[in-house]
Amino acid sequence: MKAIFYQLVYFYFLWKRYRKLYQEYKFQPRPIKIASQKIYFYDSHTKGKPILCIHGFLDSAVGFRKLAEHLKGSFQIFLVDVPSFGKSKLPDNKYLFQIDLFARMIYDALQILDLKNLTLVGHSMGGLIAQHIALIDQKKGLIDSLVLLASANAPHPKRDEMRKILFPQNKLEFQNLFENLYSLEKPEFSDFVLNTLVYVWNSKKYLYLAENTITREKEIFIGNKIKKLKIPTLIISGKEDIFTTQEDMRRILKWTQKGELILIENAKHVIHLEYPEQISKEIINFLSKYEL
Repeated sequence: MKAIFYQLVYFYFLWKRYRKLYQEYKFQPRPIKIASQKIYFYDSHTKGKPILCIHGFLDSAVGFRKLAEHLKGSFQIFLVDVPSFGKSKLPDNKYLFQIDLFARMIYDALQILDLKNLTLVGHSMGGLIAQHIALIDQKKGLIDSLVLLASANAPHPKRDEMRKILFPQNKLEFQNLFENLYSLEKPEFSDFVLNTLVYVWNSKKYLYLAENTITREKEIFIGNKIKKLKIPTLIISGKEDIFTTQEDMRRILKWTQKGELILIENAKHVIHLEYPEQISKEIINFLSKYEL
C-alpha cells in the first residue's frame, strides 16, 4: 500500500512538471512508437537548426527546460524522455534497461522524426547515450555535432562510492547527494517529498540499469572509441564535479578530433540547471565556429 501511495505522489509531481513544460515553456509532446514502446519527444516548434537534449540519470526531459529556453531563439529544440524515464515507460524486464539499447531506440525514433544536421546535447548519462548515438550514426551522418555536459565515457575510479551517493536511502544521504550535485542554491524538500524520492529513486528499474551497466562496462563505456567520431565535440563540465572530473574531461578531449573543453569555475554536476545562460552562449559560439 505504501508503494502505491508513493507512486501516486510521484505521478502527481511529474504531472505538474510536464504541465509547466507545456504551458510555460511551450513545448508540445511528440510520442514516437518504437516496436511496442512509446518514446516521448517534446518539440519547441521554433525555427532553426535542430538540437536534441538528452537528460541524465534520475532526471527527465523537463530537466533541460532552462537551457532550452535560452536556445529556442536560435534553434528548434527537441527534448526526449530517455526510455524508462519520465513518460517513456518500459516493461519491468531487466534486459531492457541498457544504455546502448536506449541509444538505439532514440536513434530509431530520430529517423522517424526525419531530423537531419542534428546537434546532440547530453547531460551526464545523457552524454554517454549521445556518444553511442553518434557512433551508430557514422554512416548516415544525421548527427553533425556533439555537446557533452558533465558527461564521462569510462567507468568512475570510485564506482561503488558514486553509486552509494546516487542511491540515497535516507534524508542525510539525500542532503549529501544534493551537496555533490549543486554549487549554488540547493533545493529544499519536506520529509514527505524526500521519502517519496527515496522510494522512487531506489525502484527496480533504476537498480536494473545500474546493475546492467556494471555487468557490461566494456560495451557501455565507449572510452577511446570516441576517436572514431569526426564531428565537432564541445565538452563542458564543472571544476568541482566529483562525478565527471576534470581528468575525465581532458581525457575525452584528447580522444576527440574536433574537440573543445570548457570548465566552469566553482560548478558541480547540474550545470545545465545552474548555468543555463552561460552554457547556451558557449553552445551558440561553438556551433557558429563550424557554421552549423
